[in-house]
Amino acid sequence: MNKFEKQLEKWNHGVLRGAQAKLAKALNVSTATTALWATGKRRPSKGYIAQMARLFGLDIYQVIKLFEMPVSVTYPRPEFAAQTLHEEKDAALYQANLSNHYTEETAGPSNSVPIPFLDKLPANYPQIPEETILEWWSIPRRYASGIKYIIRSQDIGLHDAIPETDLCFIKPCTTPDHGQITILADVQGNLCIGKAVRKQNSLSYQSLSGGKIKNIHNYQAIGVILRRIKPY
Repeated sequence: MNKFEKQLEKWNHGVLRGAQAKLAKALNVSTATTALWATGKRRPSKGYIAQMARLFGLDIYQVIKLFEMPVSVTYPRPEFAAQTLHEEKDAALYQANLSNHYTEETAGPSNSVPIPFLDKLPANYPQIPEETILEWWSIPRRYASGIKYIIRSQDIGLHDAIPETDLCFIKPCTTPDHGQITILADVQGNLCIGKAVRKQNSLSYQSLSGGKIKNIHNYQAIGVILRRIKPY
């Protein structure tokens, strides 16, 4: 029994059975969601953390501690491009299909940064509506520099995206550098992905979303992909 389940049992008058369903009803979420929280497959968003704090009679930090666990991460050495990282063991373990790698253990907030995994791009970043956050991921601090949110590659229009398991780590950016893969939005709000290419003093984009970028002056860069996680 983990810390969250122990708290559920205490909250449900010493009985664990039925506690997840009771909590789901109180928070207006599905029992599948509370089951994912209980098994550690998903972490609740800060809005649900606040609601649970009120229900349990705890402060927000105490509720956050219910979901903390050591994170084992396998990353390539910094000089290698991390193109084949993939998710295993409930988003707690990452591996790279590269021969030269090492494992780093992290076990607390000082060593990691919480990054929101979003259901869709935020329209007015840095404002991120609570309902667009699917879950929070803990990323080692040294690898999280610049990353502000995670989103599925298919949701931003990458033409070679693999559904669900292909993810991008995004840094909001309006002035990309040469070679960066950039998320573009046109005046109607449609998305396009392009690789920034600088020729003399001008910047153009090579389309990576299936369609041509007809007029770059109609598009505004809204973010760049700092890291992409693809399955094997």
